[in-house]
Amino acid sequence: MFKYYFERVQDVEIFPVISLLIFVIFFITLLIWVVKADKKYIKSMEHLPLSEETPGDEKLIR
Repeated sequence: MFKYYFERVQDVEIFPVISLLIFVIFFITLLIWVVKADKKYIKSMEHLPLSEETPGDEKLIR
């Protein structure tokens, strides 16, 4: 059913390319953020679900 509509749409082959570019750009950006993230922030966030302290407390950072 959709094949009929996709055959009628002009330049439909560009949509998979755009989707792939969005996917790649998102994960490259995420990778850069993870590498450049503040390590103290990551340490405080990893203990957050288990602790009743606030994330800014220095006691959480070991």
